[in-house]
Amino acid sequence: MPQELVLEKLPPQSIEAEMAVLGSMLIDEEAIAQAIEMLSAEHFYKDAHRRIYACILSLFNQNKAVDLITICDELKKQGILEEVEGPSYLTSLVNTVPTSANVLHYASIVREKATLRALINNSTHIISEAYAAEGNVDEVVDNAERLIFEIRDHRQSSAIVPLKEIIKDSI
Repeated sequence: MPQELVLEKLPPQSIEAEMAVLGSMLIDEEAIAQAIEMLSAEHFYKDAHRRIYACILSLFNQNKAVDLITICDELKKQGILEEVEGPSYLTSLVNTVPTSANVLHYASIVREKATLRALINNSTHIISEAYAAEGNVDEVVDNAERLIFEIRDHRQSSAIVPLKEIIKDSI
């Protein structure tokens, strides 16, 4: 595929899955606990979704209630409510989620798309380094391997089952 076509393509993402994760988190505290085991704010493609996720996570970590009202209030205090498309968008997140029971599936989709974006970003960096290489080719190859292995290692480390899940399943 010519490089021009690659640069014109939209990076892998699923706005619908991102919305479903956030909507699930806004209606179900257990969905928050499940989602944070799989995702960080950086996994979200849409900037507004990264900010909403970070806000949910912040309130959750402070043991504060997480719902439409508290999230709107917190985003307003931070001065970013309108930057994340306002209260009506947050309401649409809740209204579009079919069920919070599938939050792990939605989170998996978001994570897979983020992994593909990381692969594209790192591959682009590798290509740039290869074109600019002057001198030690081994260093370029070593760096390329490191960048690819970082993606793999990050995926594997998140596949570790949290201890609380093991205990919960055994009880």
